[in-house]
Amino acid sequence: MRASIRSGWTGEAFPPVGKRSANRRRSNSVCNASSNSGRTWCLPASASISINIRARESTMPYDEILPIEMLVRPKVSDFREHYLEKERPVKIARALDAWPAMQKWSLDYFENRFGDETIGVESFQPDERGPGNNSPQGYVKHLRFQELKLKELIRILRTKPDHMYYMASHPFRKSFPNLRADLAPHPYVQGHIEHIPGAHMDSYLWIGPAGTHTPIHTDPMPNFLTQIVGRKMVYLFPPDQASKNLYIGQFERETFSPVDLEKPDLERYPNYRHCTPYQAIIEPGETLHIPRNWGHCVISMDISISISTFFITYPQLFRLVPEFFTQYVKRAFEGWRWKGMENERAGLNPPPR
Repeated sequence: MRASIRSGWTGEAFPPVGKRSANRRRSNSVCNASSNSGRTWCLPASASISINIRARESTMPYDEILPIEMLVRPKVSDFREHYLEKERPVKIARALDAWPAMQKWSLDYFENRFGDETIGVESFQPDERGPGNNSPQGYVKHLRFQELKLKELIRILRTKPDHMYYMASHPFRKSFPNLRADLAPHPYVQGHIEHIPGAHMDSYLWIGPAGTHTPIHTDPMPNFLTQIVGRKMVYLFPPDQASKNLYIGQFERETFSPVDLEKPDLERYPNYRHCTPYQAIIEPGETLHIPRNWGHCVISMDISISISTFFITYPQLFRLVPEFFTQYVKRAFEGWRWKGMENERAGLNPPPR
């Protein structure tokens, strides 16, 4: 395997958005930042992608899928200057090896320690997910909310993997406070916000089966998605593609794209064929920095345990107030449809036996 040398931190890790070729190109690069030479050494990574993901990609209209750069334990200052502040995505490896969670967390661990805790889950029947059902419209149509014991969710993950039961975006610091001992502050978040008065950070826990699929959406805050168990595939779209090519803002959820990543309706959304996404596979111990306002879709490749960490500063919060107020008013006039759906569908999807 030959190594190519990329000089310095020039910001040239990403091929120009819009550059297209006749043949699709899919690859990842592994880059190790050298503090001595000031160079970044890059190797092509052998990404292990499951067969079903490859088959699904055959239905996608892209001419080209671009790689996400990967850094091995970069300096916090380098990450902040060249990625966080420039709002560029990057995958970071080997930075969280000291987290106890990396050695301790498993389904057995959660079952033994927290199995009797009641949690909220999203649930779908086996035929309700997959290409054609992964737009927000399909997601809303089939989504059900219910409460389970955590040990019941783990039983389903082990014995009924085709049933989509997903503990999504769970605020674990309140419900599982003992988990805090397994997680040190994320160095690339803490190293940034500790110098910013009024900055706030929060983390969420995700536990679910292979095949879970989050529709394309944007977040108004930076997201640090860390994989503890299993792998996830992430597609990212730069902000300049969001409104024009992803049609974000044209669905009742303002930050979601109405396009199904794996089975897009190109007659209805013709600009989507002009997207040039980036792609990354997150392995255990790796973190993906998803900048704010980047469209992204997350697909679980295995039974998965993940942590997502967001942070916001007071100036950012003040800038977001008009957007949050607009969404609040819109949802109020819609009769709080999502909450009504939760009440209406609670209990309609009993756990499989």
